Amino acid sequence: MLLVVGVAAYFAHLLVLKGLQVDYFWDQTDYTLLGMYTFGVGISLFIVILTLMAQYAMPKNLGFIFLALMTLNAIGSYIYIKNGLNKFENDFIEYNFLVMFFLFLVFDVFVAFKALNQENNEG
Repeated sequence: MLLVVGVAAYFAHLLVLKGLQVDYFWDQTDYTLLGMYTFGVGISLFIVILTLMAQYAMPKNLGFIFLALMTLNAIGSYIYIKNGLNKFENDFIEYNFLVMFFLFLVFDVFVAFKALNQENNEG
């Protein structure tokens, strides 16, 4: 499901950028939209796996573990994007990164919600 969401969002994002005719900004930066989405899928996959492992091993602490994982996600995301901040006056990198970041954040929250809900239904 993560791969489907990532691929669909990537192509939708790419179409919007081409429609707005601002996709040429990528040539002026070290980042790419594909690179951002690859990072997002990778870190989200990491979070999903650890969330599901925590659900199995420590279901009572799943909420706290998920919050710790989200903190690590935010720190890792900042480290990834920090060199691209304030490169453009129109905040091109920042807006594109935020779209990708929040998309995968919503996905991670959905997975955690399902895991917490499953634990509550079993207990």
